[in-house]
Amino acid sequence: MSRVLKYPVVNTDITFNEIPDKMSYAIELGACAQHCVGCHSPELQDENIALTPLSDILEEAQDAIDAGANAIVVMGGTNNKHITDESLIYLLHKLSWIAPTGLYSGSEDEDRDKMIAVAGGCTWLKTGPYVEALGGLESIHTNQCFYHITQTYRVDGHNNVVSISPCFLDETHKFWKRVKNVT
Repeated sequence: MSRVLKYPVVNTDITFNEIPDKMSYAIELGACAQHCVGCHSPELQDENIALTPLSDILEEAQDAIDAGANAIVVMGGTNNKHITDESLIYLLHKLSWIAPTGLYSGSEDEDRDKMIAVAGGCTWLKTGPYVEALGGLESIHTNQCFYHITQTYRVDGHNNVVSISPCFLDETHKFWKRVKNVT
């Protein structure tokens, strides 16, 4: 990547709600083209947003981790006119070297989301558009899925790794803390 990459960062914050059992530095990306009915963050749909250089994003993420956050979550980027799959993967890859990183996508293309998350070195992935009638991750009726991404290894008879495959463990239920008798 020879050019200076810039991203439409609308907001950053520290949150305890996005990754279970983690204090996450959240980066909200704007210019979202998904336009989900009932979107909880309509300000992320604004297309006229200043672009932030990658170096500034990485510096602020490192500062948040140094201050006590133990995860990073990028919210958006998969349905955005300013971000290509390649530039999103690059951002995620760079962030994943700072701390375990998650991607929140409102895309309807789960296979593409999984490809981006794996290529970007993500530890978590939330995928699926918000459907107001079904609710978000906290609803037991949600269409959205939250995955913890691990890897499986296959070894040959000489204990040499011959293949590595991503494994997506569905942990959506971890958001249902207030619902009784659900595991």
